[in-house]
Amino acid sequence: MEIFKISSSKKKELERILNIDDISRLSITVRDSTILGKEGFQYIILEGPEERLKTAREEFKTISEKIENEEKDKVKDYIEKERDSVYNGLGSIFG
Repeated sequence: MEIFKISSSKKKELERILNIDDISRLSITVRDSTILGKEGFQYIILEGPEERLKTAREEFKTISEKIENEEKDKVKDYIEKERDSVYNGLGSIFG
């Protein structure tokens, strides 16, 4: 899992990068910074094969902001809790 922090002002650059073939084939999750009570940027969470993540790292390094480990861990925890909630909800529907 790779997490990038992108300023909201870089929307066009973000769209261009997300449309690159290798990157568009990754699992992509986009969350607004308000999930952590912040404003002005988005978190881009990418998952997939290492060679595609390597391409993403190269592209995103030009537009992403530094994200501290603590902040990265909070985003990761949020995403995992969100997924668990979805899985549990589906389990009660289909269980």
